[in-house]
Amino acid sequence: MSEAHAIRCMLLPLTGINLLLPNSAVAEVIAYPMPRKLENTSDWFTGVALWRGIYVPVVEVEQMCRLGVANSSHRARLAVLYNPEADESLPYLGIHIQDIPRAYLAESATIKAASEMDVEPYLKCRVDDESLYRAIPDLDAIIADLKKEYHPEQAQS
Repeated sequence: MSEAHAIRCMLLPLTGINLLLPNSAVAEVIAYPMPRKLENTSDWFTGVALWRGIYVPVVEVEQMCRLGVANSSHRARLAVLYNPEADESLPYLGIHIQDIPRAYLAESATIKAASEMDVEPYLKCRVDDESLYRAIPDLDAIIADLKKEYHPEQAQS
């Protein structure tokens, strides 16, 4: 397959699955800081982490998708993603990942639409090859549910 039909991506390792995102969606990957928990939030919203002088809300996609709980080992990382909606009130989103991401060249022939396969909530579709489960997250749905629980002024208090 020619590179014209492929997208340079990152595989973000979670517990049991890998998220697949274009390189351009990831602002930075850092060592996992323990987020500061906010009151009255879901278990999947682990709190806020300070990154480059701003508070970033952190979620565990495994819990959102009911696939398990993320482990906080010494290899854990925080993937800071750009909000695809360019929302000034929530410009970034943090995802707790299990290890250092890997480069991946996603070819259009390997992508299966969500209607073709069973996918968990908050995942748009799967990319199957080499018998590994890779999924493209539904960032719009994740952010929509996060906005129901997080307001930036909460992080300041």
